[in-house]
Formats: sequence, structure tokens, C-alpha cells
Amino acid sequence: MLTLQGTYQVAPNKRLTILAEPQGTHPQMPVLRGDAQALRAACEEGEGRCDVQVQTQHGPMRGTLVEKRPRKFSMWQFEGHLGFLPRDERA
Repeated sequence: MLTLQGTYQVAPNKRLTILAEPQGTHPQMPVLRGDAQALRAACEEGEGRCDVQVQTQHGPMRGTLVEKRPRKFSMWQFEGHLGFLPRDERA
């Protein structure tokens, strides 16, 4: 399980999208360079999927992110749904 260092915003449906490359003026949450590199490495080992734990606006959450490789003009991104940690694992 990969634990990301940044704090990320999840959508109301608990979906997380991380754009691993800057998009100029497109408003997005900042992604730590180390997190982007770690995501790429973990997804490469996991054949395009990786289990992650992230800090969100609601506290720590966990889930599986799927790597979306860049096409002609799109950016490298990771998408997935997160869930809250089980009660016995919360600090």
C-alpha cells in the first residue's frame, strides 16, 4: 500500500483524480512531485493499478487508483474511488 504525502480533495462521490503533470492555468490541486513519481512506480509494478492511502479533506482514506496513460493531448492521471479507513485503523 502506497501512502501519499500530499493532502487531496475528493469529490462528493469519493472519487479522486490526480493529474500527475502540471496543466498550466487549469485549476487543480497541487500534486507533490514525490507523490507523482511514487504513483507511477507503484502502478507500473501493479500493472496499471495501485492501492493507496491519502489524506483528504475528510481525513485519511484508502482505495485503488488506476493509471490513465496520456494520449495525444491529455495528461497522465490516476483515478479511483476511496473509502474511509476501518474504525479500528483510525489514529
